[in-house]
Amino acid sequence: MAVYGLVEILDGLRSVNLSEADGLDLEAYLLDCGDRVVLVDTGMLPRDLERIGAELEEMGRTWKDVSLVLITHKHGDHIKNLARVKELTGAEVMAGEGDVADIEAATGVKIDRGLKHGDYLDVCGGIEVIHVPGHSVGNLCFYLPRLRAVIAGDTIFGDDLGNIHPPPEKYCLDVRTAEMEIRRLLFYDFDALLLSHGKNLLKGAKSRVRMLCEEVSFRL
Repeated sequence: MAVYGLVEILDGLRSVNLSEADGLDLEAYLLDCGDRVVLVDTGMLPRDLERIGAELEEMGRTWKDVSLVLITHKHGDHIKNLARVKELTGAEVMAGEGDVADIEAATGVKIDRGLKHGDYLDVCGGIEVIHVPGHSVGNLCFYLPRLRAVIAGDTIFGDDLGNIHPPPEKYCLDVRTAEMEIRRLLFYDFDALLLSHGKNLLKGAKSRVRMLCEEVSFRL
């Protein structure tokens, strides 16, 4: 896993090692876009905010430089700090359309834009929204064409050895849909796969995801 403090994993992209949730490592991501910073997910504990803040300082940035917060999905380990992040940044907040109501109810934060599959955000060299239902109704991945990378959130889980697998059934709204819809990622040209839980794959990730999809199809 990335080590807290010095973790620029791709050009302008940093991973922040946050708290453990149910014994799982947890990562958030910071994108330095030059004119702004984008935060992907917020963590769940107060110390997570300290870690994100320290990473911003490492970048020569402050919370006020964060102008956009992207939420991968509605689960608490990804959104519990959202209200405080909104206070610190005043940032625009976006999440999957299917999760908007639940996120607003859980955090008290108004979601500025509900995202759907295929939406394009003209920031950081472009961010394309990939809707992968099953883990939650509005579960999202974010494709970064400039970096040939996918921030996968909980769409795919990993372990410390670099193995990847679908999200565990106990965390999913509909585990069969979550497993089958991973194949949506194969329509994108990516080399790196960045996870919320597990070791990131920085090379050859698309072929690994293709193998995972084949395994899932064979099992089902």
